[in-house]
Parts: sequence; C-alpha cells; structure tokens
Amino acid sequence: MSAIRPPEEWKGRFVSTLDVLLFIREQILGGVMPEMFFGKLDVGAVAAFVHGVRFHLYCGGAEDSRYQEFSAWLRDVRNEFPSGKGWAGLYLEEAGGDHRAAILRFLERCAEYHVLARERAT
Repeated sequence: MSAIRPPEEWKGRFVSTLDVLLFIREQILGGVMPEMFFGKLDVGAVAAFVHGVRFHLYCGGAEDSRYQEFSAWLRDVRNEFPSGKGWAGLYLEEAGGDHRAAILRFLERCAEYHVLARERAT
C-alpha cells in the first residue's frame, strides 16, 4: 500500500471528483510524482482516471454535481473544453506536447474553480 493517505474525513462519505483532484494537486505540488496517481505522465491517463472516478460514483448512485459544475465552467466560461478533444487535447496542444504542463494546467483550473465557487458561496 502507498504511503499517500487521503484525508481522514473522507472515510465513509461521498467525495467529489473535484476534491480528489485537488488532493492530488496538493500532493504533486508537495513533490509526489503524478505517476503515483495516474500510472504514467499522460493527459489521456489523467482523463481516464477522472472518468474512472466518475464511473465509480455513478455505479454507487452518487450524483457528482460539483464536478459537473466544474466541467460546465471549464466549457462555458473558460472555453477550454472544445468538441472532439476536450481539456486534455487542448491543454496538451497548447503546452507543445508537454504532458506534465498540460496536467498541471488542468489541476490549476480545478483549484481556480474551487476558489471561485467558495467565494460565490460566501
């Protein structure tokens, strides 16, 4: 088992895909390699990871409205979810093929949305 441990308060409760991604971002910024979470440094692997988390929640009957709202914001406000390539293709293209930069950009967008949503709620 990995030495990376999720927050204790996650045990036994619903955890949004966005919260998982924010946790991963924190770990990566702290020096953990992205490969520990995604298997390889590849935007496609990250996109597949996100789909897997969301499928798991769906199978358990959980509605992940927070991640759905983030996706809508990314698409409608940031205009960063183009048809046919999504965020992964766009970010990879704009990063000149640098998968790490594209992944970090996605995780930064997650953090940006989190701050904006929290500000709206107060």
